[in-house]
Order: sequence, then structure tokens, then C-alpha cells
Amino acid sequence: MRTLQILGFISAVAGILLTYVFLAPIESDTSASAAGGSGIGLMFIVFPILCFSALALIPSSIALLNTKIRVNNYFSGKFWHCLWGLNSIISISYLFVIIYFCYLFLVQSTSN
Repeated sequence: MRTLQILGFISAVAGILLTYVFLAPIESDTSASAAGGSGIGLMFIVFPILCFSALALIPSSIALLNTKIRVNNYFSGKFWHCLWGLNSIISISYLFVIIYFCYLFLVQSTSN
């Protein structure tokens, strides 16, 4: 459980940093091919990293709500509870993004 929490947090931070690295050089005078390259990088590098983070964090954060699981996995102390709190916030944001994309899909599919 601790490994999943750490790997999920590291991959979420890496995804955010890579998003900044890919999108920071794009300005209004940037060529379309450079912007397209950034989009390819987002699609094939950042998106899978964030998906891995979501798949690691959401179930493990929900499982840690159970006190027995926290005790069995030695998940105690300020560091681990702080990491669990941060990962819970990240998990909730992932869930909101998933719900939003489902809403957009349903609205788009019913409008046609």
C-alpha cells in the first residue's frame, strides 16, 4: 500500500512537470508542427503517466479508509498520513475529471 501511494504521488508530480515542460515553450507565434509535437508528447507520455497514477491512487486511497488495512500495512505516522491526504486530493481531482469527461461524452452523444 505504501509503495502504491509513493509511486502514484511521484507519477502524478512527474505528469504535472512534464505537462509544464511540453506546454511552456508554446506561444502565439509557435509553429503548428511544434504545437502538434507537444500534443503528441501529452498524448503518449503524460496521459499514460497520469492514468497509471489514477489507477494506483484511487483504489489504494479508498482502501486506506479501513483502519485494519492501515494497521496491517504499517501505514502510520505523520509522513504517511500527509501523503495519504495529498493523494486523496489528487484522487478526488481525477474522479472529477473522469466524471466531467463522461458528462461531455453523454451530452455530445445525445446531441447528435
